[in-house]
This record gives sequence, C-alpha cells and structure tokens, in this order.
Amino acid sequence: MAIRDTDAAGLTDKASTTSNTAETTAAENAARPSIFSALAAPQYRRFWFGSLASVGATQLLIIGQGVLVFDISGSEFLLGLAGAVTGIATIVVTLFGGVLADRVNKRLLLMVTSLMVAGLLFLLAILDVTDVVRVWHVVAIASAIGVVVGFDSPARQSIFPLLIERRDQMMSAVALNSVVWQGTRIVVPAIGGFALAYFGTHSVFFAGAVGFALMFFIMVTVRVDEGERGPARNALMELWEGVRFVASNRLFAVLIPVTYANMFFGVSYMQLIPVFADAYAGQSDQALGFLFGLAGVGSITGTFAVGRVRAYLPVGWLMIIGSSAGSMAIIAFGVWTHFGPDPSGYANPIISPMFLLSAALMFIAGTFNSMFMISSMTVLQLRVPSALRGRVMGIYVMTFSFIGVGGLLTGGIAQLVNASFAVAASAAVMLTIMVIVVVMQPVLRGLRAE
Repeated sequence: MAIRDTDAAGLTDKASTTSNTAETTAAENAARPSIFSALAAPQYRRFWFGSLASVGATQLLIIGQGVLVFDISGSEFLLGLAGAVTGIATIVVTLFGGVLADRVNKRLLLMVTSLMVAGLLFLLAILDVTDVVRVWHVVAIASAIGVVVGFDSPARQSIFPLLIERRDQMMSAVALNSVVWQGTRIVVPAIGGFALAYFGTHSVFFAGAVGFALMFFIMVTVRVDEGERGPARNALMELWEGVRFVASNRLFAVLIPVTYANMFFGVSYMQLIPVFADAYAGQSDQALGFLFGLAGVGSITGTFAVGRVRAYLPVGWLMIIGSSAGSMAIIAFGVWTHFGPDPSGYANPIISPMFLLSAALMFIAGTFNSMFMISSMTVLQLRVPSALRGRVMGIYVMTFSFIGVGGLLTGGIAQLVNASFAVAASAAVMLTIMVIVVVMQPVLRGLRAE
C-alpha cells in the first residue's frame, strides 16, 4: 500500500510539473510581442506609413531604372553600372551620413532628403517623357540619389528605435521595417509592370516622386525626443570612433562584413532580373513583375517566419542557414535558367516550366535571405550603444548599397559570359564565404538574440 501511495504521489508531482510547464509555456507565448506590436506606438506607426510610401517609390525606381537603361542600351554591363553608381555613391557618403545623424535632428534630416529624392525623380520623369533621356542622364541622377540616400539611410535606421515605446518591441520594429521593403516588392512590381507596359517608364518615376513627397509630409507630423547631444567634434574623429567600436567588438566585426558579402555576392542577382525577364518574348514586363513579386513574397514569408523559427534555432544558426540556403537557391536559379527548357515553345512563356521553377527559386531565395537580414539587424540594434547608433548603423546600412555594387560585377560577368553563369558564380562565392565564417568564427555559431 505504501508503494502504491508513493507511486500516486509521484504521478501527482509529475502531473503538477507538466501542468506548471504548460502554464509557463502559455505565459511565455502570451508575453512574447507579436510582429505588429511596434505599431501600437503612435510615432512609429506614422513613420512606418511614411516609409511605406518612400520605400514603394524606391522599388519603382529600381524597376524603372533597370528597364529604361536596358531598353536604351541593350547592355547587361550598363544595366549593372546604373545600379552600381547608386550603391557606390551611397557607400562613400553613408559613413559621414552616420556622423551627421548623430549630430543633427534626424527627423528634419529625413524631411530634407525625402524632398531632394522627390525632386530628382521628377527630373528623371521629365527627361524620360520628353524622349531626351540617355543612359548618362540615368547614371548621373542615380549617382545624385545615391548621395542623398547616403545621408537618409543612417537617419532612417537610427530614428525608429527612438519611436518605439518598449525595448521588447525592437524585433517587431525591425521586422515591420522589413515588411515595408518586402511587401512593396510584392505589390509594387505588379503595379510597376502594368504601368511600364501601358504608360511607359516615366510613369513609375512620377509615382516615385509622389511617394517621397508623402514621406516628407508624414515626417512633418512625427514627434520624437532625441535626447541630449554631446558637443560636436571633428567629423573624422567621430567617424573613427564608430569604426573603432565596430572593429573592437567581435560580433560587429564579424556580422557586418558578412552582411556586406551577402548583399554583394548573394543578392546582387536582383540587378539582372530584367535580363532574365527579357527572355520571355512579348511577356517581359509581366515576367519582370512576377519574378520581383515572388522574391518579395518569399522575403515577407521569411519575415513572418523568423520569430517562430527562433524558438527552435539560436539566432546565429538562423543567420547561417538563411544566407547559405538563399545562396544555394540562386545557384540553382542560375543553373536552371541556363540548362532548362526553352520557354519560347509555349504559347504563354510565363507559364512554362522554365519560368515557374525560376519564380519558385526566387521565392526560396527571398525567404531565406530575409531570415538572415531580420536576425542580423535585430541583434545589432539591440547591442549598439545609443550614443553611437547613427555612426554604427551608418556603417551597417551600407549593406544595402552593396546590392548595386555587386550588380556591377555580375553585370560585367554577364556581358562576358552570360547572366545565368554570373548569378550562379556570385552566389557560390557567398556560400563559400559563409562556410569559412562558420568554421573560423565561433561567435556567430554560438550567437543568441538575448
């Protein structure tokens, strides 16, 4: 009987433990902020809608610029060059843009940059609609936009943490910023493809100018407490302080260069999408919209999935798997688009096996690259000191400019060999880099978001 009582007590304790575990898990799930929690902060919510307008305008610029240059020149190299000059100009200026973001009112800075980009896009639209536009016009205006974006991006990345109300909303804010970029990559290409087909490239530039003008008017209504600023010092000294912090912090010194490489080698294929779309005779604008759109659907899928996947994987491995799987998908895309069946034998090429599998690989690449970017940006935003946020995030946001710079390399290789080889080779380099980092840098393997 005593044995039975003991067994019963053990079963009771086990049931109690199970119940407590279930209650703890339920409480943790209830306490975990949703991906939309940052929208509860009114100032962030306004900023987010303004970003939606301006980022949508940026997507229109990317699509319209590529199509316009390729239509004028028919050159893969010039197509890559047009994207690269924007990226190079942004990289050169961004470091000092981060210093400026730590010195001045970030809100006013964003208002000025939004108006400037709106004006440049309006100028490009006028040149296009009057049929006087040349490749050098596009390159010059792209360079000017790149300079302005070099001041805009650090301010944009360093202001939104000041607009949320709780620290636990940070991943939500980062994810929602990604939703803006990836969501517009779903909707905007479809709209842009329609506008290109029926109204011409000038229509997307006019729409882009309106998007940045809306960002300006919304930022007028945003109120943010940026705190006390220290005394201004020599700009080079302040820049060096940010660089020294990144170099001396092992995590930042590993993670930021890896994000550079991921964009330069792993994501630069986006610059050559108009070349692949051109293969679908008579359907190139629709194919362009679908390929950009599927990449966007994948990216937003990865954005929503990252919070759930983090429950099973440390954030370091989430980044490793995200970058590696994304690179493998692009290698497969390059191989398939070169060796796959010719779509011209189909009445509608965009429902051919060539196109459908290509679009599926775009989706996979977008999903995994998004998981890498969301995880890396969240970790950096949580760990950067507030006093250095503008400078450090200025160094980080050069990441996005490396897409255009990488496009110059892939465009040159495409001109010499072909576009399929160019994107596959570039992604293979990124996969190799990630393998080396995994083997030699335990800081990334053991990284947790906390």
